[in-house]
Amino acid sequence: MLFTIVVLLSAIGVVAGLTFHRFWTTREEAGATVLYAELLKKYAAWLALRTIQSTRKASRKLWWEYIKALSLWRLPVLEKWLFVCFYGSFAYLAASGFFFAIFVPRGLYGYPLIGHVMAGGLFAACLAAIIVFKGRNFISVPEPVNLSLALLDPRKMGITAARIKLAAFWLFVAAGFLLTLSALLPMLPLLRTAGQNFMFEFHRYSAIISAVAAAVYVNLELFESGRPC
Repeated sequence: MLFTIVVLLSAIGVVAGLTFHRFWTTREEAGATVLYAELLKKYAAWLALRTIQSTRKASRKLWWEYIKALSLWRLPVLEKWLFVCFYGSFAYLAASGFFFAIFVPRGLYGYPLIGHVMAGGLFAACLAAIIVFKGRNFISVPEPVNLSLALLDPRKMGITAARIKLAAFWLFVAAGFLLTLSALLPMLPLLRTAGQNFMFEFHRYSAIISAVAAAVYVNLELFESGRPC
């Protein structure tokens, strides 16, 4: 039950934070509003309108066209399949892990568990390759415009979308390492029952961190390149 509550709260927090970022960076009246109550009122109205608009415009054809237009498919063959395996394995790990943890009291078992273990190995290998060959692209950060203590504009405190995206990437890498470690250690004759139980819970909460980091990174990446709405 505690795990389910943490998952729901994390999902709500991520959605609220990302949608507020979208509101703050796209609406001129957001920066001109001083009162928190007025700002939240405008944010709620904007969020409701955007939800209705997105629901009306959403279609499988539009999303399929968007997916086909992704730059992923224009990469060299080896690099393209590296990312396809990486995204696919993580998607299956997240879907199977969270679904069984929340909706199936018994937890993950049977063929889905076998697939989870296989996808975990593929994910770990792809993540290691991405860090080795692409990690340097996530090191340099643009300098902030100004440093300020202005509470209503995080960009003036040096908290930019670029910095958050890079931080999300390295948080995802750290969580991926912890996921791999907490999956491998229980397979070795090193831990007793208490240690096995701890690693099980540690694995699940590391999965939450990785999912949150991935959601933040992907949303900011799509926000920069544009997405169907």
